[in-house]
Amino acid sequence: MNDSLDVLVVDDEPKICQVLEQILTARGCRVRVAKDGLEGLGFFQQQAAEVVITDIKMPKLNGLELMRELKRLDPLLNIVVITAYPSIEGAVDAMKHGACDFITKPFEISQVQAILYRCQQRLSLSKQLRAQGEELVKLEELNRRLAELNDMKSQFLAALSHEVNTPLCLMSEWIYLLSDGTLGRLSNDQEHAVDVLIAAYERLHRLLRQLIDLMQGHTIVLHRQAIGVQEIVQQAIAAVTPKALGRSIVITTNLPEPPFMVEVDRNRCVAAVEYILDNAIKFSHEKGSIYVDIADTAEAVTVRIRDSGIGIPEEEQDKVFSAFYQVDRRLNREFEGAGIGLALAKRYMELHGGSVRLSSAVDVGTTVTLSFPHVTTSVTPPPASETPL
Repeated sequence: MNDSLDVLVVDDEPKICQVLEQILTARGCRVRVAKDGLEGLGFFQQQAAEVVITDIKMPKLNGLELMRELKRLDPLLNIVVITAYPSIEGAVDAMKHGACDFITKPFEISQVQAILYRCQQRLSLSKQLRAQGEELVKLEELNRRLAELNDMKSQFLAALSHEVNTPLCLMSEWIYLLSDGTLGRLSNDQEHAVDVLIAAYERLHRLLRQLIDLMQGHTIVLHRQAIGVQEIVQQAIAAVTPKALGRSIVITTNLPEPPFMVEVDRNRCVAAVEYILDNAIKFSHEKGSIYVDIADTAEAVTVRIRDSGIGIPEEEQDKVFSAFYQVDRRLNREFEGAGIGLALAKRYMELHGGSVRLSSAVDVGTTVTLSFPHVTTSVTPPPASETPL
């Protein structure tokens, strides 16, 4: 690197700080170290840094809270998050709060070198924006460099997804061996513990699949087959029913016969309906209601999902299908979720030539309509025994 960087390291583990300081100093960086988020914020306020490397879990002021305050002071600041293991949900949260990169423990010199290079590139771009103003930067060069940085992030997420998928597969094998009694009989407490592990594993695995599809964008390859829209809806409802029951929410359906056949990627269309239903449950009141009906029009087969939840402000409605966007952006959100499901639902429908439309009123509820294009050739339903991959 030609230019040294001013780096602020924030971590409550002295050994981590020491190792990072040695690596960074050896690469020509000027390094300051803070033992917690509050001290790190004070150091930055006294003298701004070009790069902040921070842990997430810290006393006094955690990493996400620190990032929020730092971004207020400098929206273009390079913030790198430290994680002990590749945590997909942690990475998603960090991205939503402004992280530009991630570093995993134990540290690898090549990884740190690559991150410093990317920070140097972003810093060079941000200096241009500050000094000349965005309107004076040549659009072609700006787009090229932003695309390069975006590609770097995509490559990182792709590598992260691959690294996470391998241990996940190994975990699933052992968890299910425990669950089915192959490794011995379990006590009631042990069975409960295994059930908790299975739920956590399935949630993480689902999020990993979502991120992979999100990264692939519109290059996703669809595996089309003939299926009735009624079956798509039934499978999606079955997936979210336990969550609905847990909140005493009633799902009412109107599924006419015979089935309205479409030729689609079964798994992704089931997922699209499931994500909309999951969102409806999440933002509905306890003991609320959700109504699902299917209609066959001249243009398409439509699935309408109407809830009696909290609704979405009009100014937010155009944004809810953006990746990682959430109407409730408070640090401690009342509603869990990574903000990926609705973006993927819209993408899946558009890949099929369909659409997703939304209407909502605060304190009244939300209606989402998914449109499935009619098949262009004659199709027959698959055998009743066929199940999704």
